[in-house]
Amino acid sequence: METKEQRLSIIINEIITNGQVDIKIIAKDLNVSPMTIYRDVDDFISSGVIRKERGVLKSSDSFSLEYFHEVRANLSLNAKNKLIEEAGKLIKPNSIVALDDSTTCIQFLNFQKYLEGTTVITNSFKLIMGLSNNPKIKIISVGGRYQKTTGSFVGLITENTISQIPSNILFMSSTSLDGSQLYTHDEDVYRFKSLFMSNADQKYYLADTSKINKKSINKQANLKDFDKCFFAGPKLDPNFLKIIQKKKINYEFFKIKN
Repeated sequence: METKEQRLSIIINEIITNGQVDIKIIAKDLNVSPMTIYRDVDDFISSGVIRKERGVLKSSDSFSLEYFHEVRANLSLNAKNKLIEEAGKLIKPNSIVALDDSTTCIQFLNFQKYLEGTTVITNSFKLIMGLSNNPKIKIISVGGRYQKTTGSFVGLITENTISQIPSNILFMSSTSLDGSQLYTHDEDVYRFKSLFMSNADQKYYLADTSKINKKSINKQANLKDFDKCFFAGPKLDPNFLKIIQKKKINYEFFKIKN
């Protein structure tokens, strides 16, 4: 059975993707009672971020996605930190490292030693601000229009800058993963991630297991497009494991407690 943290991650991703979630259906999928779901989201309902209508949970206003981004940044932290701790070992000195705006890559702030002696290109505002205090790391901010819901820069200026700067290595994640297909809910995010991928010599995908078996609006990429995929969490879904093994996806799984 998933922990409260895992359930919140699933509920929030569902609301971000579809705008709402049916309490009875999500409770059945997670093998808990509807009352457990109510307790999980009670703080969000009380603060007005989520509203409850006839057995359905919905985002309450236009600023809720921004709030959810901050919440998601603090979910599955053990898994996200493990992913960065292991994947970061692939970084070589004097390389250009591209980092997307995912809540997973933000954890590089906790492992800056891997980035010392490199040049980092990113559109994540938190990464730009956090890494700027380290004199051993050069930073290229891609600029553009600041998007509060993702805490990053997006748009034409962002895309033009990314397209002109090649990177040696890219680390990225996604909001959801179904089978071997990556998804994202935002068109701006889709475009800059695609450009990051096309301009990177080596590409690595990072995902905690709460993102598996989820779909969103835009098909971002396939796991086969990456040199290696890193997963971390309490367990790896058996059906998902069969799929990536059948497709001969290069992967590594780290079992950790949330």
